[in-house]
Amino acid sequence: STLRGRKTMKLNIVSLQNPSPFFLTLITDPTNIISLDANFFIPPDRTDVFPQGGSFKFDKFKEIWLEPLINTFPNLALHDAVYDELLASSKSFVDELLEQSPPKIILLSNADLQGIEVIFRNTIEEKIAKHTMYNPSIENKEDKGEVKTLSYIATKNLLYFCSHDARALRLIDKATELETSLGSITAIRTYEVIYYLSKKAVPSPNLRPLYKYLYYLTDADKRCNPSWGEFVSGMDGLYNSLI
Repeated sequence: STLRGRKTMKLNIVSLQNPSPFFLTLITDPTNIISLDANFFIPPDRTDVFPQGGSFKFDKFKEIWLEPLINTFPNLALHDAVYDELLASSKSFVDELLEQSPPKIILLSNADLQGIEVIFRNTIEEKIAKHTMYNPSIENKEDKGEVKTLSYIATKNLLYFCSHDARALRLIDKATELETSLGSITAIRTYEVIYYLSKKAVPSPNLRPLYKYLYYLTDADKRCNPSWGEFVSGMDGLYNSLI
């Protein structure tokens, strides 16, 4: 089935059952190019499902998430279609990264593709788009960034895609079933990056508020996901010896 024409919301689930082979590859070599979805730069806002929780403020988001993220991973990238989706504060932050010498983030663009790459990218985009709200024929904004990113990195054989969007990650997780041609891409969840930063970033950021806001805010979250203490303990059991 496709998602175009309807918006479906999926709960983001934290899994502590088994080590993720995808996250293990990131731990092994965090210097690879890591392509990011827009939600890695935009403070989360879950007031639609939990109004009393308020929105996550940009200054705090920048302090405990964005700056540690940039300082920990040397080759972060975003597609220019994702850049176009960023809001004012997030875009200003990325602009500062791009203006540094050398730039502290990589900007990906379809304009860099040539010849057979263009044909291959277009083919993959069509396969992906039918499972999203994005329609290439009218260039609408909904899901555009993730579709453009995924089709680009599949063409360039880049390994990692990081997102908090369960629908976007499904395009990778169910690549064979959905025939998206994304089987070679490694999906990294936000909670995995939260855990990695809590262990590796210097100084170590207090990421508990962000974890709680994303994964342990609503009653539905709490029925499915572990508390912060349970999360850290569970992730330690899976990965601490490697990190």
